[in-house]
Amino acid sequence: MVSVLFVDDDTEGLAALRRAYGRALEDWQLCFADDADAALGAIGAGAVDAVVASARMAHMSTARFLRLVKQADPAVARVVLAGPRDRSAMLSALPVVNQCVSRACGPEVLARVVQRTANLSARIHSPGTQAFVAEVGSLPSLPDSLTALDAALADEDCSLAQIAGIVGADVAMTAKVLQLVNSSFFGLRAQVCDLRHAVAYLGVETLRDFAVAGAVFRAFTPSPPLSCSWMSAFARHSTQVGERCARMVRTGSARCEATVAGMLHNIGELVLAERAPARLLAISADLVDAGSPDDAEMRHLGTTLPLVGANLLSDWGMGYHIVEAVACQRHAWEGPARGPELGDLVTVADRATGESRREGPGAGGPELPWVPVCHSALAGPPSPEYLARVGLSGPAGTACEDDAAAGIAG
Repeated sequence: MVSVLFVDDDTEGLAALRRAYGRALEDWQLCFADDADAALGAIGAGAVDAVVASARMAHMSTARFLRLVKQADPAVARVVLAGPRDRSAMLSALPVVNQCVSRACGPEVLARVVQRTANLSARIHSPGTQAFVAEVGSLPSLPDSLTALDAALADEDCSLAQIAGIVGADVAMTAKVLQLVNSSFFGLRAQVCDLRHAVAYLGVETLRDFAVAGAVFRAFTPSPPLSCSWMSAFARHSTQVGERCARMVRTGSARCEATVAGMLHNIGELVLAERAPARLLAISADLVDAGSPDDAEMRHLGTTLPLVGANLLSDWGMGYHIVEAVACQRHAWEGPARGPELGDLVTVADRATGESRREGPGAGGPELPWVPVCHSALAGPPSPEYLARVGLSGPAGTACEDDAAAGIAG
């Protein structure tokens, strides 16, 4: 049973939540709080799986409240109910909200969103993953430029010019943003050189996700015996998977999200390469004989690298669907037929890219053991049955991409 806490410090707002969801979700353990302190007390006691908060509250901003929720217990799923006029409030909550849904969505849609978000949060904050993170030390913090961007977003009066100014102060971030907006994905007739135009075109959500993706490769430095050539191969593989994912969707916004998910799908291996390279070598040794990545990682880490990566991305406030795609990249859908989701695109693109790298370079030379740049890519092409169930029929690779382009519009 899912324990869900509805929060709104406005009396009328909380009464509306009770009327809308109190009876419709009676199979769940529901509670309602009209005070942020009372809500945080319940969360601190470990009695809550998910929080559903109004986008606008009377005495404390939703962004600040959710930030306190995250500090109290990062495993609690954070969902916001928003209306058409809540855009600025939602932008301020962007770094700390897991999912945002419309107030008009209805109980059934909300139930699905909360259940799925809570399930993912429980996976990426599993005891094994938490123990591994505690053992290797706290994961890297956001770069200063992204921290400044989040602080600006927390101000509902922040302008596009201010956001562009923050991005412009970081040369690497500026280059990435302009590279994205001028890429062939968007097909713009004229080149965009003004950051304010780029921010306005991409949207703040997309800008933040792509800025995080660009910052990731600056936040890690693999430790010896891994060499610069391993990092170069890692970055090349990640970029190729991102590009392949982007070719499987139609719209510009979906391509941005697919690119970021592909670029970050194996970020967990960067964590291990920096914090515990000896364990990465040990796992690689197990994989020489085509062992299971999940089995090898559980044996040496007590968790899997996709969950480690998703844990870090969630902590950094990455978009929910990207975090989910990273966490679930090795899980082939076995349910009824459905359209492809972001995780399916990552799975197919990663396997197709990895096929040509199974015999690729190791840690830096013949004197060092072979270390793959992506464990998930070693599993081989997805089964035809899986591809058919998710609407991506065809061999992993180019043919599958053509099918995917017709099957998912973003």
